Order: sequence, then C-alpha cells, then structure tokens
Amino acid sequence: MSLHSLKPHFFLFLLLTFFGAIRLYIAPLTGLGVDEAHYALYGEFLDWSYFDHPPLVGWIEHISTHYFGNNEFAVRLPAIIIGFMTSFLLYIFLYSITKNWNIALLGVIALHASFIFNALFLMFLPDTLLFLVLIPTIYATIYVVQKQTTISWIILGFLLGIAGLSKYTAILFVVPIILFVMIKKEFKLFINPKIILTIIIALACISPVIYWNIQHDWISFSYQSNHVVGNPTINWESFARSLAAQFAAYNPFLMPLAFYGLYKALRSKEDTLFLGGLFGLTLFGFFSYASLYKTALPHWSALFYMLFIPIGVMCVYQNAKKYIKFSLLFGIGISLILYAELAFKFIPQPDFQSLHRDLYGWNTIIQKAKDVAQNKPIGVTNWTLASRAMFYAKEHKQQKIYLLDNRFDQFDLWNDATKLQGKDIIIINTHEFHKQLQDYIKCDSLEQKAKLELKLHNHFINEVEFIECKNYQGLKNE
Repeated sequence: MSLHSLKPHFFLFLLLTFFGAIRLYIAPLTGLGVDEAHYALYGEFLDWSYFDHPPLVGWIEHISTHYFGNNEFAVRLPAIIIGFMTSFLLYIFLYSITKNWNIALLGVIALHASFIFNALFLMFLPDTLLFLVLIPTIYATIYVVQKQTTISWIILGFLLGIAGLSKYTAILFVVPIILFVMIKKEFKLFINPKIILTIIIALACISPVIYWNIQHDWISFSYQSNHVVGNPTINWESFARSLAAQFAAYNPFLMPLAFYGLYKALRSKEDTLFLGGLFGLTLFGFFSYASLYKTALPHWSALFYMLFIPIGVMCVYQNAKKYIKFSLLFGIGISLILYAELAFKFIPQPDFQSLHRDLYGWNTIIQKAKDVAQNKPIGVTNWTLASRAMFYAKEHKQQKIYLLDNRFDQFDLWNDATKLQGKDIIIINTHEFHKQLQDYIKCDSLEQKAKLELKLHNHFINEVEFIECKNYQGLKNE
C-alpha cells in the first residue's frame, strides 16, 4: 500500500477517533432522551419482542447495561460503536464505487457533517442498528446475483433476519432486492432451491417477533400500520412539515445533494451503486408516501440520507468544491457547537424552551417523587414522561411507575395502571405536559404535595408538581 493511499486512511482514523472520543465524553454527562430511555427499558424488561419494535435494540441494551451499569454511558455505548463501524463500512462502499480513497473519505466527512447522524451515533435507536446492516445487505445481494454461492444465500438470509429483528420497516429491504433481480433478468434466482435457505434463516432470526405477536394478538403489526400511515386522507401540510424537518435535521446545504446522488445512482451501470439507488428509491418513496398522511419524524428517512448525502457529495465534488467545503465546515461546526452545549450547557435559553428540557433533571425529579410518595405508587400522564421516569426510578429502587392515559401500549404490558384502582397515588405533573388533573382523573381529592423548579443559568428548564390523588378511580374520559 502506497503512502498516498495511507493518507486518507490516517485521516479517517483521526476523524472517527475525534468524534468517537467526543461522544464517549458526552455520553454520561446528559440525561436520556425520550426514545433512548424507552429502548433502555427494553433491556431492563427483557422479552421476545415488544409492542412497538422488534427486540434486538433491547437485547443489546441488556448486554451493555449488564456489563457497564444502568447509566447513560452504557445506554449510549452501542450507538457510539455502531457510528464508528458504519463510517468504516461507508468508506469501503464509496471506494468500491469511485476507486478513490480521498473521495470516500469526503463522503464519510459529509455523514458527520449532517446534524442528525451526530445524534443517532450517540442515541441508540432501532434505526441505528439498520445503519450497520444496509451496506452488507447490498454486497450480499450482489454476490447472490453474480456468484450464486451457498454462503452468499446464507449471509443474505442472516442479514435480512437481523434487519427484521431491528425494525419492522426492514421489510422494505426485500423490494429493491427483487427489483434488482428482475432488472438484471436473473429470474432463475426466484426458483433456485437455495432461496429456501435464505427464507428459512431470515424467518428463524425473526421468530421471536412472530412468537411474541402470536401471544399478544399481533398488536405490534396493527400498531405499526396505524403509526406510519395513521390518517385516511392526504395532508399536504404534514408533508411540508416532514420535508422542512429533514432540511433542518440533515444540514440544509447537504440534504438536497442526496437527491442528485439518487438520480446518478439509478442511472449508473455499476451494480453496487445502482442497487444502492434502488434501496434509496424504495426507502425514500415509502416514507414520503407516509408523510402525506402523517408528519414523518426526520430519523425515519435516515437510511436513505446515510447513503445518498455521501453519494451526492461524491457526484458533485469535482464541479462544486467550494460549495462542498463550505457545507462540510458548516455542518461540522454546528455539530461541534451542539455537542459542546450538551456537555457544558453554556448557552442561555428562554424559560421552558431549552434544548435540555427533555434531557435534564429526571434523576432529581424521581428522587423528589420517591421522597413525596413514601412508597405510594407514582403515575405520569404521558408516555414520554413514563420512559424517563421508569428508567431513573430503577436507580432509586422505585420501579413501579404507571402511565395514566387511554392509549394501550408497552407501558400497560409492563405496569398495568388498572391495578391502581382504589389506591392513593402521587402524580408527576410537568410544565410541558401539564394536565388539569381535576378534569383528567377521578379521585376523591387532589392535593399538591410538593413543587420542584429546575433551572440552568437562572432560566427555567422545567417546573414539576407532585400531586396526591386520593382513591384513584381511573380517567374521566374512559
């Protein structure tokens, strides 16, 4: 290997070490977000599967927290490792297309200059797991089509199974694979006996999901069908909000390049890039369709942008070097500022509008709730509060946190709130999710027992009331 080829490898190592070190440093310094805490609870309540997602994220959280403790560092460590590995896989993928290590390095830099990936490589979500599976699945498909070896069929089945064990939308992986086989006119692959091996391995991998859903009347599948496309009529405002959120989340200067990258990929005669284009078209097409009916969260499209922001940068770099350099510097700069704010909390922000409002103070809130409750059950009125409350309650040996709402979900499977009938309970009522409890729940009486104010730089982050409900009798709108 020449010294010239070692140079981009060296800079890749520096880049990944730099960002990895920052994430490792930040991981224990800030509280868990809503989704982070929710999936960390999967690891605590180990099961075959869960109401809203397959189980792999929870199984990995269980291993990490078992060895490193029930803390923020352990919860985030898998995402940090996956961020490192994903970047390396992308580097290899881009080189296989361009045969240029420097451009491959540029694509990886673009990934880290896209804001949301700096969050997803810190917060461990099911989407994060799919980053690790997508590129190997593309290669495995190419090998099945070109080589048709038994091992390639086995690997493809295993990768599809792992994807299905990570997130339900991994079923979309099957679409571009079928399209690729048909476009290549390799129809004989559909009747190759080895395809049975792939199907059996994939089904074996996702069998825990099937087993759990058989036990629970297939509630995961009905939930996901309503969750992704929840409304019967098209909502253009929802679509516009979804698109605007993606501009903000992925770096407004880099995000548009993804679509040029997709265009170039779909016109490419290079199999790896063309198959990547089919994956991108399927993934972005599906979530764009879903956003016509319900506002799509920015990270739902992360797999598409993970591939096509770097590919777009790769395609335009020679003709737009100044633009690309500015976009990368802008993205890296903003990302580093946000990381610094997470760690040091130095930017004064308006009352109750802080970036930290979802992350800050839950350990303190639960300690106060425990002191007020004196062994009484504790309730919250929103699932986002339940995820943080239940995670931090474990540290204070106060696991029984109940979600008081009308929506059936995973929290009802963990702690059934109907068991609270006739008991005195303490309700955590926060500023952001404040409820007029006298209009919300049935009690003999409601009495505020304590109040907690959380501040940073003399600005309110949160204001929490601890209210006792005597003789809880359920919700008023049941």
